[in-house]
Amino acid sequence: MAAFGKGGKDYFNAKKDSNYIESYYNDLIVRIYSGEKNHSLELDDLNSPYRLQYFPNGYFNMGVGVNYHDFGLSLATKIPFIQNNEFQKGETKRFGLQSYMYTDKFTVDLMTSFSKGYYLVNSFQQLKSNAKGMEYQRPDIASSDIGLSINYIFNNSRFSYKAAFSGTDRQLKNAGSFIGGGSILSYRSKADSAFVPSEINKAHFTKSRDVYRSGVLAFNANGGYAYSLIFLHNGNVTLSYIIGAGIQNDRIDGNSSSELTNWRFSFNQTGRFGIGYWVKRYYARIGIIHSSQYTSLKYNDLGIVNGTDFIQISLAKRISL
Repeated sequence: MAAFGKGGKDYFNAKKDSNYIESYYNDLIVRIYSGEKNHSLELDDLNSPYRLQYFPNGYFNMGVGVNYHDFGLSLATKIPFIQNNEFQKGETKRFGLQSYMYTDKFTVDLMTSFSKGYYLVNSFQQLKSNAKGMEYQRPDIASSDIGLSINYIFNNSRFSYKAAFSGTDRQLKNAGSFIGGGSILSYRSKADSAFVPSEINKAHFTKSRDVYRSGVLAFNANGGYAYSLIFLHNGNVTLSYIIGAGIQNDRIDGNSSSELTNWRFSFNQTGRFGIGYWVKRYYARIGIIHSSQYTSLKYNDLGIVNGTDFIQISLAKRISL
């Protein structure tokens, strides 16, 4: 067991250049944070620039978390007095687990999210019957998103993802790294009736107005780049962009079409932005992660984009043990 643990540690942890990275591997990081995550469903008319965007009614969480060695745990609950107007945007029921794990050499993104209850963004511009300020609500739309993405950090001796997004390292000098890996993603959305409201102009989505269910299962190879810029000695800004390409299985159910299953080209992207600042043993950070899966279904005039957004603001303290 001891030999296995040592080998596992060597596999995930890198020999760091102390001129570029200061490690807090043996310290306990305690943090409080607030954040929000959303899953969007976007319908594009491929014959025009027309688009419909459905969002769940979001809310902010407040929680606490700890990191020690390679272990991290976070617990959060929604803030009752910081809520979007349910009368305006409807109620969203959700359940999920979202984990972003960072070792010296790898990033591991695990996502499971289930939501029910969406609203149409800027409904008054899309539907004449909706008054300004009131959104067209779709409590019947439900989505499930499950994904796993594992990526290798090539310049792991001088560049640290953990410095930007977990606070268990500190980046001392500017550095960047190429990133490569793979992912498995599943996005599914369904409703009791067509995604496209009947009141939408008949000139749009002429061949796909009856679609009420869609699904994507994608297998992608990933590649990208990340860079950290140090400012005011103790500050760190990190940007990364990863593109995935591979194959995907599309599924559509409509009133006038049979179930379709086809393997075709797949494309997805994930962007990260993090900014943080150390003051002695305290660390303040803002992290934003956006990912999306693009698919052009068999219907010539319909494109569906599934995306997730995650933002977190945290304040942490480092405790030496």
